[in-house]
Amino acid sequence: MAHVEVTTYGYRVTFDSKVESENAGQLQANLRRIIRPREGGFGMLIDLRKTRSFTAEAQELIKQTILICRDAGMGRQSLILHSAIAALQVRRMVKETGIAPLIRNFNAATLPDWEPAAIAWIVDGVEPEELEEPA
Repeated sequence: MAHVEVTTYGYRVTFDSKVESENAGQLQANLRRIIRPREGGFGMLIDLRKTRSFTAEAQELIKQTILICRDAGMGRQSLILHSAIAALQVRRMVKETGIAPLIRNFNAATLPDWEPAAIAWIVDGVEPEELEEPA
């Protein structure tokens, strides 16, 4: 399941398990309902620490969701990762949707205090010092 929280910078999405087509579809429906365009756009923090992988069907739904968010005004995003497999899958989805310049990955395993850096990227465009991928 994915939980969506409205924040001062935009939205925070937290996945609490493997991403399958059912929960990816629920996320897409929730974001379609919740997202409202903001002047200057909005940022997103995507917490994938509990996600180890995405099914093939879920990857397609997530790519569609990324495009929906982009078209609604999504700007910078921070991805919080812990799994090497999920990191590889995310990298491919990001590349295929063309939003790579707006994303920074944070490895929760090597950067335990990731949240301030992730939010600084979203809000102010501050480049993170730690860009290492999960092992």
